Amino acid sequence: MVVLETAQPIKFSATLREALGHEPSFPIGFEEIETLPQRFHIVAAGVERVKTYIVNHTGL
Repeated sequence: MVVLETAQPIKFSATLREALGHEPSFPIGFEEIETLPQRFHIVAAGVERVKTYIVNHTGL
């Protein structure tokens, strides 16, 4: 499995809560991020298919 995701720590609040022992604070403007819809795409297995998907969806 390959997971592509942005590296915003606030996206992992449950993990941070477990590690820190308290609720993490969110930067201004991101307070409701966990209520937003999540999007995902299933890509058939294969290095070239994954590379093609990345290129087609990031402009690289």
